[in-house]
Amino acid sequence: MKVAELREKLGKLKKEEVLKLAVEFYKLVPKAKKEDYDLDSLINNPTQKKSKAKGKATVLSLFEIELQVETFIENAKEQYYFSPNRTVPKKERATWRFKVKKWYKELINTQRPDADIKAQAEILKKLYELLCESCGYQYFTAYDTFQSVGIEQSVFYRSVLELIQEAKGKSELVNQGIGLMVDNYLNRYTLYSTLMIELISFLDIPDLKYQGIDKAKLMIGENNFIPASKKERYSFYSNDRFKKNRKNNNLTQLVFRLYASLFEYDKAIIFYEKNYYEDSNEVKLYVLIRLLFSHRQKDLILKEMEKAIADNIKPRENLLNLVKEIKQTGQLPEYMR
Repeated sequence: MKVAELREKLGKLKKEEVLKLAVEFYKLVPKAKKEDYDLDSLINNPTQKKSKAKGKATVLSLFEIELQVETFIENAKEQYYFSPNRTVPKKERATWRFKVKKWYKELINTQRPDADIKAQAEILKKLYELLCESCGYQYFTAYDTFQSVGIEQSVFYRSVLELIQEAKGKSELVNQGIGLMVDNYLNRYTLYSTLMIELISFLDIPDLKYQGIDKAKLMIGENNFIPASKKERYSFYSNDRFKKNRKNNNLTQLVFRLYASLFEYDKAIIFYEKNYYEDSNEVKLYVLIRLLFSHRQKDLILKEMEKAIADNIKPRENLLNLVKEIKQTGQLPEYMR
């Protein structure tokens, strides 16, 4: 029954009947809800504005959050939030993003009364992985799940890292953080390089950076990317090979950035040249110059450009213009065009 219908029916009743109904309704309301909505004050002063439920009524226990998130993940992977079904009601299918945002806020709160940082980190990690997965598979009607939730992917990723760090220490960031980055899909607004910068910002001592380098190298070996032969390249390029190539190159870029953060640029370049793969040598050069530019290494940019030209690689015009500007001004421009 809608509120308008209720008003109409109550308006036709006698005073004694309305009083009887009001008392019965009051009895049906649990004591906790009476306190949350301050019903007694409303009865004493019916003209006052209806008070909202107190905040404590909406706070979920960590146990409840874990159960809800696990159910949510299962239902999402069954595409129950994407198409009509009897498991997830229509209203809930339209409001999933609000639940995710609420869980996120609850989980990053390390001061909650029932705080368990390890559990919070694990639950948030699973939620992050689902949202990433939904960038590659159709789990929701929204085109971009991170945008729908209102939390940038890089911000969500950083929050997961912060909880992992607090729960298990910085070394665990190497064990989990790299995989969280390279093994998940990105939304349309996020770059792998953005997530790399986030991760490296946590690895703030040389030992951690070297651990990151060792872990990334190990993952490159496990990824086992084998470039296609010329015949395969022009006939068929499998999705599996594409993914392996992307992962290989992202891990290679991460190693480069970690070496660069240690000011070991020669090692960074040698490793990049050996492991980064592109069909086009010019594209491979362009990526290298962008990496050097991001670390403001103008002398190395000139050196690598001269070496590439000597090897008969023809750089694109904006790379040639960059070299020209460096030679004319002695400085790097603020942005790479």
